[in-house]
Amino acid sequence: MKKNLHAQRLARVPEYIFSQLARSVIDVEAQSKCQVLNFGMGTPDIPPSRLYINKLSQFINDNDAHMYPPYGATLEFAQALINWHQQRFAVTLEKDELLPLLGAKDGVSHLPLALFNEGDEILVPNPGYPAFSGPATMIGAVPIFYNLREENNFRIDLVELEQKITARTKCIWVNFPANPTGQVATLAELEKIINLARRHKLLVIYDNAYSEITFDGFVAPSILEVSGAKEVTVEIGSFSKSFSLAGFRMGWIVGNKEIIAALAKVKSQMDSGLSLPLQRLGAFALNNIDHKWQTEMIATYAQRRNLIADFIKPLGLTFSLPKGGLYIWAKIPDSARDAETFCLQLLQEKHILFTPGSAFGNAGKRFVRVSICGTGPKNLERDL
Repeated sequence: MKKNLHAQRLARVPEYIFSQLARSVIDVEAQSKCQVLNFGMGTPDIPPSRLYINKLSQFINDNDAHMYPPYGATLEFAQALINWHQQRFAVTLEKDELLPLLGAKDGVSHLPLALFNEGDEILVPNPGYPAFSGPATMIGAVPIFYNLREENNFRIDLVELEQKITARTKCIWVNFPANPTGQVATLAELEKIINLARRHKLLVIYDNAYSEITFDGFVAPSILEVSGAKEVTVEIGSFSKSFSLAGFRMGWIVGNKEIIAALAKVKSQMDSGLSLPLQRLGAFALNNIDHKWQTEMIATYAQRRNLIADFIKPLGLTFSLPKGGLYIWAKIPDSARDAETFCLQLLQEKHILFTPGSAFGNAGKRFVRVSICGTGPKNLERDL
């Protein structure tokens, strides 16, 4: 009998939803000979500022560009990240309170190895980014889902959150501007979460990857602005959305230095760090914000958000316009069986792809996530 080649831990998690959706799009396009309007993946398609791309060309040609980078940050990258947080959030960082990442997902997926033991309970938003629970599940930690309910405008219910805390609870995942709901949080709301975590001696991991993608005058805070937050908290940031550099896999984590050191130890076993040209690009971008490009990027996303909202209303979807992130979180018609059936019929009959909300937890079974970036929104914008 042939031995099972897969580790048993893989049986604990389903296939990543977006790899499934990508295959479905390929199949439908092959059968129909029509291009699918793809509102599924959150892929920033607005080209990066030429200021940054031209600099990257220079950095790639540096004499040492081919060399291994340090396992942590270069002095240049560290200082740029420190300066940016001071200017953007008035948050003071030390050099041992930061680490470059190979994209924000690098931190999301490797933090469980650094922090969680088998049997530890992790409070995870429902609906929420699937990677908050998948890697933790694979190592034997236990996701405990807290609900982001429509009647509460998809904000955290602190009473429910506290009721889910047990002696085995280790950490709270928090994400605003939120994927998939587009909800945002004020600094006062984040302060309440930090106070709860400190009271129960819990860690907080704050995914702030969408901090620079906000609309209608809202400006996203950093959770590290809360007094005492660094005692229990790390925050993850990304160049993917803020600078439209998703494919370069560049991000960072800042905050509690003990958590940063633990993650750095894990990553030293997993990779050899962010390349020198990309650290130099990151430092340059943080030190030289192209405000004109950034303003135009946000204006384009806001225009798409509004166009897509008008486009999807006739499908029977109901929603509020998001003030942050790259998605509209929309409720399906009462007549629809569930989100997966609704999305499959839409894909097969109208060649339109949305992500079923159930991909983000069972609280999403009556919702779909509609991306405002990528091939679908771009083609819709052109056609209209």
